[in-house]
Amino acid sequence: MRILLATIFFSVLVSGCTTPVDADRGVAPFYIERSEQLAGGIVRESEHFWPFFSHSKTPNSEEIRVLYPFFRDRVEERVRETWIIPLYHRMAYTHVDGSEDIDGFLLPFFLWGFDDEEGNYFAFAPLGGTIKGILGKDRIDFVLFPLWARLRDRDQVSTYWLFPFVEIEEGPLRQGLRVFPFYSRSRGFTSDGKLRDESTYILWPFWHQTRTQLDTDNPTISRWLWPFYGKIESKSRIARTILYPLWTEEHDSRSETSSWSLLPWTIGKRQGEWTRLEFYPIWGRHDRPGLSSGFFLWPIWQWEDQQAAGRRREVRRLFPIWRSITDEDPERGKRSNYLLWPLARWETDASGRKTGSAPAILPFDDQDGISWSHSRAWQILRWRQEQDYWGLELLWGLLTAESGTEQGGFSVLGGLLSRERGVRQDDSRWRLLYISL
Repeated sequence: MRILLATIFFSVLVSGCTTPVDADRGVAPFYIERSEQLAGGIVRESEHFWPFFSHSKTPNSEEIRVLYPFFRDRVEERVRETWIIPLYHRMAYTHVDGSEDIDGFLLPFFLWGFDDEEGNYFAFAPLGGTIKGILGKDRIDFVLFPLWARLRDRDQVSTYWLFPFVEIEEGPLRQGLRVFPFYSRSRGFTSDGKLRDESTYILWPFWHQTRTQLDTDNPTISRWLWPFYGKIESKSRIARTILYPLWTEEHDSRSETSSWSLLPWTIGKRQGEWTRLEFYPIWGRHDRPGLSSGFFLWPIWQWEDQQAAGRRREVRRLFPIWRSITDEDPERGKRSNYLLWPLARWETDASGRKTGSAPAILPFDDQDGISWSHSRAWQILRWRQEQDYWGLELLWGLLTAESGTEQGGFSVLGGLLSRERGVRQDDSRWRLLYISL
């Protein structure tokens, strides 16, 4: 009998517990049904059993999370990714012809993969094995890592002994030898065999010389006797440093810019005007084409303005408690986002609709990560405001209230005690113990 009554009571709550802030339904924060509209008009439907499990689905994807971020399984049209932090990860990609490319690892020992084109592979770290198609390389072979390893990227082969101290580079695009930190020499070539760059160091980082862009009419040469003196020079640019990082200067004739730095202060010119004055940590300002930034008593007060293609973005920070971001876009309108950490966060969309919540536990934005899975647990107060409407939710729906031209009222525990008002002010209904009066 008790189980039956509890089931009936929970069913009433689930069906009746809606919120005037958004389309969420359920018994927050423990069970929530949510419908969201994403970019491009895509609708995402999800169910949350906080903090253990959540499931979401769109026309093109499906995702399961368990004790997020520890377990996540996401399926898209051609990709499926599964992880169990920090031990397990598996990525499977389905080609147009139906074949699969699968890569996975189970730390700290096993790595494996299956691919009809690249071939299968397996590795048992650190004893030995082969890895393919990851870490930016076509193939990696190793034995008793870091004792020996060979990395192949197309025709380029890098062989290591006692990685990363001894390396031999072989191939048409780069050749070299490194015995870190005593000696290194490396040369890079273009596809037609011309020398593109070369670098040499002895007792790194004390002596280092590099020549780049040798296949162009504007090569760059840099020489370092660290930390006493360094110089980087090309036809259009020259940079020097003395007792790095104490003194640095840079001059660029193409952009007509110059800067001088005496740690931690920097001044600079652009086209004859002083555009960079940074006297850390007291005050600073830096103007660049399309971007201006500055600070006062860094890092306490910082600001940034960007302009590009008709779009304007303003950022203001009073570290660590305040941040505001305003975006003006010809296509998407004006939007703003505010954070008063750890008290509250709120935002305004292009239509003027304002939504917010309190407190704001995370000092950063994480719309699809931890916030999506767990934020309802710490949002004690939520609200929404439009031109002719406002809605309020307190203590995960223990109390809700709303007022607008078409409806209004309040509710306690989803209707334990509630009042609903229609368009007419005298058109109201009361509920007591979920029973309409």
